[in-house]
Amino acid sequence: MIFAAVAHAGESQSSSLEMLNIIELLKHYVHTPFVGFLEHVQTEFFSALAAAALGLLFYFASKNAKLIPGKLQAACELVVEGLNQFVCGILGPSGRRHTPFLGTLFLYIWFMNLMGLVPLLKSPTSSSLVLTMGPVVIPIPTVTLSLAILVFLYVQVFAIRENGIVGYLDHMAGSPRDIFGWILLPLMFVIHLIGELAKPVSLAFRLYGNIWGEDVLLAVFIGLGIGMTAFCHFPSGVPIHFPFMLLALVTGTIQAFVFMLLSTVYIAMMSPHGEEAHAHGAHGEN
Repeated sequence: MIFAAVAHAGESQSSSLEMLNIIELLKHYVHTPFVGFLEHVQTEFFSALAAAALGLLFYFASKNAKLIPGKLQAACELVVEGLNQFVCGILGPSGRRHTPFLGTLFLYIWFMNLMGLVPLLKSPTSSSLVLTMGPVVIPIPTVTLSLAILVFLYVQVFAIRENGIVGYLDHMAGSPRDIFGWILLPLMFVIHLIGELAKPVSLAFRLYGNIWGEDVLLAVFIGLGIGMTAFCHFPSGVPIHFPFMLLALVTGTIQAFVFMLLSTVYIAMMSPHGEEAHAHGAHGEN
C-alpha cells in the first residue's frame, strides 16, 4: 500500500494538498503524451471509473437474477428497496418514478466520495477549477456543480411538466390571489428565482467543501506519519491517519445522503400537491 502527500497545483486543478493517485505516480515515472493527457483529465477519468464500477456491480447483480437471490443480488435489491422507501416516504407513492434518478445520484456520489480512501485513487467530488480575480482565488467545484446543475434542470423540467408553464410561472410569482399579491409579484418572482438558483450552488459547495476537507486532513496526517517514521526510524509509516479514514467513511456516506435528501425535498417543493399538503397541515394545526 502506497501513501504519499503531494502538493498539486495547475490551471485546471485547485492548488491543494492531496494524496498521491495513480496518474500522479505514473507522471513521475512514465513520460509519454498519453500520461500527460491523463493528468489533464484525471477528474473525468476517476468520475468515469466510479460510474463503470457502479454499472458493473449492478450488471453482475442482475445478470442472472433468481427468485431466491444470491448475496450480491440480495444486497443490491436491499439497497434499491431502501432508497425507494426513503424517496416514497417524502414524495408519496408517486415518488417511485423519481427513485431511479435519485437513487443513482446517491450511489454515484457515494462511490466518488469513498474513492479517495482507496490507495492511488482520488475523490472526483473534491476536484475544482481555480478562478483567480486579482489577489482572490476562488475554487469552482467541477463535479459537484455539474451534479447540482443536473438536479436543478431535473426539478425545473418536472415542475413545468406537472404544473404546466402557467402553473410554474404562478408558483415562481408567489401565487398572487389578491391586489397585494399582484403588487408584490415582481419582488416575489425575483426572490423565488434567486432561491432556485441558490439551490445548486448550495448543493455543490456543501459536498465539495466536505470531501475536499477530508482529503486534505488525510493527506496532512499521512505526511505526519511519514515524518514520524523518518524521525523515529520505524520500519513503516505510522498509521495515525487511520481513525480519520473511518471518519471519512461515515461523513462521505452522510454527504451523499444529504445531497439526495435535499434533491428529493426540492422535487417535493415543486410538486403540484406540495402547497396543498402544506396548507392542509397548517389547517390541521389550527
